[in-house]
Amino acid sequence: MKRASFVLVFAAILALSFALPTVAETITCTECGMMLEVGSKFTAKIVEEGKDLYFCDIGDLFAYLNRKKPQNVRIQVKDFPSGAWIDARSASYVWSAKKFSSPMGWGIAAFQDRKDAAAYGSALDFDAAMKAVQ
Repeated sequence: MKRASFVLVFAAILALSFALPTVAETITCTECGMMLEVGSKFTAKIVEEGKDLYFCDIGDLFAYLNRKKPQNVRIQVKDFPSGAWIDARSASYVWSAKKFSSPMGWGIAAFQDRKDAAAYGSALDFDAAMKAVQ
């Protein structure tokens, strides 16, 4: 009887261990190595074959792109108003360290809608924002 109870308790503990949530993998910025918060409105990523490269700050993304010049990759940034992932090449950007306190101090925010960007300052397209970081 004791053995059967032990087996049942052991089986229950084993089953629960698979059901418990696990600690999320630590994600670090590809450019600076800082741990990042994926939910931040300043987070960006490059989507490559089977692997995503994350950046803690849109400015770090631009610095990486200027240096590495990767080809045939999808680039995504967070829309500042909604926090949703959007295509980086079609986004509008505003660069203002006074208005945006980004993780690495670049002060660049991305916007899906150019009108939303213009409400914060001079809206830049992808290429102009990339050049501004050089």
